[in-house]
Amino acid sequence: MRLIARPWAVEVVKTDSVRSYLRKHLGRIVSHIGPGALVYRFCVAIAIVLFAAGLSYPQGAGSVSGRWVWKGPARTNKPQVQFTLTIDRMGDVVRGIYSIDEFINGRWQGEDGNQTPFRGRVKGNTIQIEFDPLATVPGYQENVTYSPPSDGRKPSAAVLILRGQTLLWRLSRRPGIEGVRTQFALRRERRK
Repeated sequence: MRLIARPWAVEVVKTDSVRSYLRKHLGRIVSHIGPGALVYRFCVAIAIVLFAAGLSYPQGAGSVSGRWVWKGPARTNKPQVQFTLTIDRMGDVVRGIYSIDEFINGRWQGEDGNQTPFRGRVKGNTIQIEFDPLATVPGYQENVTYSPPSDGRKPSAAVLILRGQTLLWRLSRRPGIEGVRTQFALRRERRK
């Protein structure tokens, strides 16, 4: 004996083969529901499964890689600070650099720019990074990587939270970065 569920009833079947029962009654099921409705129900079921899979997939900081920019307030004939964060994510590890530039009336006031490396870890939509604000190198230097301070100082740290196209920065261990607030929101820079 086997239990067979149909859309309109549950029936106990005394047969050795469920497969033969389904072959025999499949025509009745399709004619009862209709082939169009059967396809529609199948498509709705697939859509629900895909939607649920999308909700359960960890969105986290998956799309955090790229350039993020924060600009301080612009005032006539006064310096405006621009903080740029370039992030490269590999698994749950992030690496990258940040740079600070100064503008007056929209004109860059630097020569070669400077960059400071960092590294960190991703947990959900939160990234914790550490950096050494005294380990700044010239902007033209390539393949810059972070190394913790070797003179006994603790590295600075920040917590980054991804919210859509905004990355919230909060300094969690001092010293901070000269000329930059301890909390601010970076925006993803569009590719040109």
